[in-house]
Amino acid sequence: MKRTKIIILLFIFMSFMVSAALLAAPEEKVEKTFSKKDEIRFKLVLGDCQLKKSADSRIHVHLVYSYEPDMSYEPRIKERGDTLYLEEKMRGNNPKGYSTWTVEVPDDIEIDFKSATGNLAVEGVKIEVDGNTGTGDIQFNKVKGEYDVSTGTGNIEVYESQGEFDVSSGTGRVKIKNSKGNFDASSGTGSVKAEGLTIDVDGDFSSGTGDAEVSFPDGTDFELTVSSGTNDAILNMNGKQFKGYFEFTCHARRGRIVCPVKFDKEEEFEGNGQTYFRKSFTKGKDVPKIYIKTGTGKARLNK
Repeated sequence: MKRTKIIILLFIFMSFMVSAALLAAPEEKVEKTFSKKDEIRFKLVLGDCQLKKSADSRIHVHLVYSYEPDMSYEPRIKERGDTLYLEEKMRGNNPKGYSTWTVEVPDDIEIDFKSATGNLAVEGVKIEVDGNTGTGDIQFNKVKGEYDVSTGTGNIEVYESQGEFDVSSGTGRVKIKNSKGNFDASSGTGSVKAEGLTIDVDGDFSSGTGDAEVSFPDGTDFELTVSSGTNDAILNMNGKQFKGYFEFTCHARRGRIVCPVKFDKEEEFEGNGQTYFRKSFTKGKDVPKIYIKTGTGKARLNK
């Protein structure tokens, strides 16, 4: 009797699995090729996007997607003059499925990217990107160019890249490593970390309520700011020689300054009805200029 029940249960389970497989939405593919454009505009809903270097001077679009029929998913690909438009139209609640756009692009093209929840990954190409996503992650790897991107809750990572980077996340982590150029990196509540950098002119790394931690960059006459509103702002020298002007700021009662070097100047000042400490020292020339700031955390310089 017990064996019979087991057989019946196995039969029901296998029947359910077969039915689910038959009802699953099939995977669809779209592949198109275009001549080089000045700009590509993405307007996605759930789709992820990967941008890679084209092997020729043309644009190659590869789309793979699978959604349940009641989602009424419709990809739209169209040309207008020197602009290529890649869009998603979708209807329905509680979407189940996926879509991935892999687009191979030539160098020196502008990208305007918008997605509600999708990720953006860019690798091995020289382009300009202006984009945002609501909840997706953003990653740049071995790229050159100008990048102005933001995400609401996702993480941002930049590796082995060069250019102008303005990157921000509302609640996610921001990490930049082994890169060169100018940087404005921020997070509302997540940590911001950077190492292995060369700064041309300026670098600003800040978090509202998370830690901001930077390893002392290469460069000469640059300006570097490391700041956190309520947590620690940390600059690690990693054995490098102290050189330039170093200035520390914190809330007088609730913040703290930690520094292994004797200060040349110490003062109090008022701001927004609050009292702050400002302390500084100079080693050699007064460049580069380094600012380490916190409200209620620690402004720390490590050897």
